[in-house]
Amino acid sequence: MGEKDNGFDLEKLYNVVVAPETWPDVLNDIARSANAVGACLATDVGSKTLIARPVSPELVAPIDDFLYSGWYKRDLRGYRAWPLLRQGRKVLIEHDVSTEQERRNSAYHNEWLRPWDLPWWGTLGFSRDGQHYGLVMLRNSRQDAFTYEELRPLSGLRHHLARVLTLIETLSTQRAEAVLDTMELIERPAFLLNAAGRVIRLNTDAKALLGSDFTLSHGVLRTTHAENSERLQALIATVLAPGISVTRTEPHWMVLRRLGRRPLIVKAMPIIAGLSDILTGARALLTVNDLESSKLPTPEKLREAFGLTPAEARTALLLAAGEDPVSAAQTLGITSGTVRDHLKMIFSKTHTRRQSELLQLIERMRGS
Repeated sequence: MGEKDNGFDLEKLYNVVVAPETWPDVLNDIARSANAVGACLATDVGSKTLIARPVSPELVAPIDDFLYSGWYKRDLRGYRAWPLLRQGRKVLIEHDVSTEQERRNSAYHNEWLRPWDLPWWGTLGFSRDGQHYGLVMLRNSRQDAFTYEELRPLSGLRHHLARVLTLIETLSTQRAEAVLDTMELIERPAFLLNAAGRVIRLNTDAKALLGSDFTLSHGVLRTTHAENSERLQALIATVLAPGISVTRTEPHWMVLRRLGRRPLIVKAMPIIAGLSDILTGARALLTVNDLESSKLPTPEKLREAFGLTPAEARTALLLAAGEDPVSAAQTLGITSGTVRDHLKMIFSKTHTRRQSELLQLIERMRGS
């Protein structure tokens, strides 16, 4: 039998470090010990509250709604609670963060909480490395509101939760850095990003792109062209959006075009790990493929693979090399209208819909 804290098995809590799939059960046990519907972990990022995944089973649907309906940007409880937790409060209940009138009339309570029947809230606050967290517990209308007397006996969990998060983050970062080292072996530029989208580590090949294609200042990665920088920041924001690591496992990507050179393909992959939405370490991996140094397939290989005509294969390779339809037409000595006709046939035969998808497809054939 493991060590207990107010009846809760601490061995099960520490086991989530190596068995993250047990988080829902652990949070469910915590909720039961507090006579709550469910429990989850949250953190304060200034203007909004982020909820960690996974959550206890009964809160999956309500938390999905909280994230995807945008309530995390209008979190009344969080807006009131985080300043109190930063001031040193350790235990908070619903009456600390809302008035009776607000519970009757506010959109937050009527449009989000009431449909899910979660009127009562309580949290245990804790911090690590200057970041504030809350173990949030929720009750329904058939239960009474939380009291301080009920929650204080559970406050011993705060220190254990802080230790567990530190262990998880250390292990997650070690795994992410191993991936970064693997990218080094295959000579692929790669950047590790934290939850704020800042670069926390990059490999040697990525450093070689700084100055010519990218700039890095105070952890912020930008391209040397303003338009591309905006698109890059949008890509990073997308892969770091709340809940993205749970719902999307495939990479997001974009094409960065360069004057007089083949383009770069930038891929952003969320690092899948329990609690990734609230930890400050490695959250995403950004990789770069420089088509200037990649060997594109031969026209014959494209013809064989997709049934392209010789003219279509030559057109496809020029577009993959970064030329637009007008410059490709000039290179081939044909009209831009003919290039567009070729492009329609290329899309049909390769089952792609846009030039960026075609480029990605051909890039995967490099070296063929």
